[in-house]
Amino acid sequence: MVVIYEAPYPAPFFPQQNVFQYLFPEAPGISPIPLFDDSLPAFVDGVTGRTLSRGELRDTALRLGGGMRALAPDTPEVACIWGFNSLEWVVAAYACMAAGVTFSPANAGYTPAELAHQVNDSGASLIFLAPSHLPAFNEAQPLLKRAFPPDRIVLLSETSVSPYKTIYELLGPKIVARRFDRADAGATAWLCYSSGTTGLPKGVMTSHFNITSQIQAGNVGFQRMRPGDMVLGFIPYSHIYGGVIGLLQPISQGAATVVLPRFDEVPVLQAIERFQVTMALFVPPVLIVFLNSPHVKNYDLSSLKTVLCGAAPLSAELVHAFTALIPKCRIIQAYGMTETSPNIANMHRGISVGREYSVGRLLPCYQARLVKENGEDADPSKGEAGELWVRGPSVMKGYHNNPAATDATIAPGGWLKTGDVVTRDAEGWLSVVDRKKELIKYKGFQVAPAEMEGLLIQHENVLDAGVVGVYDPTQATELVRAYLVLAGTDKERTAEDVAAWVAGRAARAKHLSGGIVVVDAIPKSPSGKILRKQLRERAKSEADPVVAMPRAAKL
Repeated sequence: MVVIYEAPYPAPFFPQQNVFQYLFPEAPGISPIPLFDDSLPAFVDGVTGRTLSRGELRDTALRLGGGMRALAPDTPEVACIWGFNSLEWVVAAYACMAAGVTFSPANAGYTPAELAHQVNDSGASLIFLAPSHLPAFNEAQPLLKRAFPPDRIVLLSETSVSPYKTIYELLGPKIVARRFDRADAGATAWLCYSSGTTGLPKGVMTSHFNITSQIQAGNVGFQRMRPGDMVLGFIPYSHIYGGVIGLLQPISQGAATVVLPRFDEVPVLQAIERFQVTMALFVPPVLIVFLNSPHVKNYDLSSLKTVLCGAAPLSAELVHAFTALIPKCRIIQAYGMTETSPNIANMHRGISVGREYSVGRLLPCYQARLVKENGEDADPSKGEAGELWVRGPSVMKGYHNNPAATDATIAPGGWLKTGDVVTRDAEGWLSVVDRKKELIKYKGFQVAPAEMEGLLIQHENVLDAGVVGVYDPTQATELVRAYLVLAGTDKERTAEDVAAWVAGRAARAKHLSGGIVVVDAIPKSPSGKILRKQLRERAKSEADPVVAMPRAAKL
């Protein structure tokens, strides 16, 4: 028997329009979003204090959109944004949405080869680039399928570097935000890259309608904000969590976001105190840093009322410990994925007490099923768990240029298979208890074992490889561990060389921070599939790895 669950909230109106027009309506009644005062702050640089008001953000984005149209009258279909969070990153993203350009944000920690994969796969013809990333981009250029002349490289900066223009030097006449009819609302707005359940990163086609539906639903099932609230935003905007919840959601409620380029403990504490931050977007490892920090006591954090924690599992013990550290602050959890734009479940601050075990209840844009291995639906009255399947207006259009992966992820009837095993209580509260998929989550970033194994066997002394995640409670995150069959006699020295070799070729999330274990053979099925479940079971009971990589200092 198929059991379909609904959200416990009334469904809001789901408009079909451009995200920019939705957030910045030209007149009352065009959007469900009210007309907020243009003078309200929208984004604040958490280091310098420089502020973009709502009016400045809107007008600068529309002028940058005008410059993009002048640069390419047909307007590039896809633009890539590569760099750490900044006010310029914000303006570039809003300009793309205003002009109706798909933008594909890239992880700021990518290596040149990783960036090249995304640029080539997405078909980007324009790149907004942080000046700090110019050397790496130049290394990537020979790997790109198309040439990027200087006029197709725009710097996310106030200061130009010859021969490139900054976004401010590209400003043109202010355009009218591209208006969508009902069909156009299905156009791809964002093309984030996710490993999904397996394989190399794939472009997730997130439409304007996906995003506006997500924000509308979030404004019902999520923590409410209002003008005067300040949201701390160091979660990368290239990550769907930071992008939608940090870049867009506060704007929809008249709140402002304090922008930091990355997580660094003292600057974060300084920003909370200086800007009287009321809400922060965290991932579990940040709570660990705060709990072990000698600096927290030196700052006034009394303004902080709510912390939204997502992107990775969070234990109730960690929630209680953090609440004891900052008693007036409540932690609310959220659950989602890139493919669902992102939130599937969430909660209000006022109903989080006593539910620290849960990631919340369904947002009103979703229906859900809990499906067991045999294809039958789980029976929650018996406490049964099942893989969470969801459908609704926030589910992605599919994977870019990858119909096979799309078909493997979206079942008949429009059900997206999350790969996560979940329980549901009688009141609809969801708890994630396991993960059917093998994806490794390092501090919120996704690492695909198959991608790492493909990289490792390129090393001349690696004969075979199997990669799994191992959970480190001291950091509240999974770490990447490699099981390797190595050539040569000095296995320890070879393993050290492999670890350094990977560190030079992959983003930090993919470093072998869980260590290397040298084995005689990788367990495989008769068909040759790596039995990662056996490796995960082994990791739970074995001694320390041959090579234990040092802990990363920053997220």
